[in-house]
Amino acid sequence: MNSARTFAFGLALGSLLFVSCESSAQNIATNDAQSTMWSEEKWPFPIDQWGTGLAFRCSADKCGSEAHLYLRAKVGFCRCATGVSDDDEIDRVGDVELIGTNYKPLAAGHAVTAGTMSGRARLFTVERPLQPAKIILTIALANKCDAIVATIATETGTQTVQEANALDFLRSARVQHWAEAQHSRE
Repeated sequence: MNSARTFAFGLALGSLLFVSCESSAQNIATNDAQSTMWSEEKWPFPIDQWGTGLAFRCSADKCGSEAHLYLRAKVGFCRCATGVSDDDEIDRVGDVELIGTNYKPLAAGHAVTAGTMSGRARLFTVERPLQPAKIILTIALANKCDAIVATIATETGTQTVQEANALDFLRSARVQHWAEAQHSRE
């Protein structure tokens, strides 16, 4: 009787581990697929107090419209106790000024998560001389006391699909490892 219970327990545990591993493999495959949607490109902005970051491009056939994502770590520039928990904080740590200095928020931000990091996303409009205004999405995430800031620009305006694509990319193992490495630099 005891060996039958041990066998049943072992079978149940083995099945649970198999399902768990299969689910993890699917998550990794999804992250890998998302990571391959974005190709790295040269950082297009001048160096400022935060240095350069990483720049990525997602083509229109993969993201609905061409999208550019600019990613930087701002080490020690995030509220340790609360992270990026309100619009004042996203306005303070965001990188919208990389696109243009004449910008204003279009609406209140909303909470987002990417892996172990949480923060906010907010849409801005950037007025540019002799060009149409550009809609920019800023995603600011807290990684301990560091800010991880993503600025997303698209040719047709940032929409829900582009935000979802950007957040999926920020959840990828590639970006999560990079964010953790930035924290370890301090």
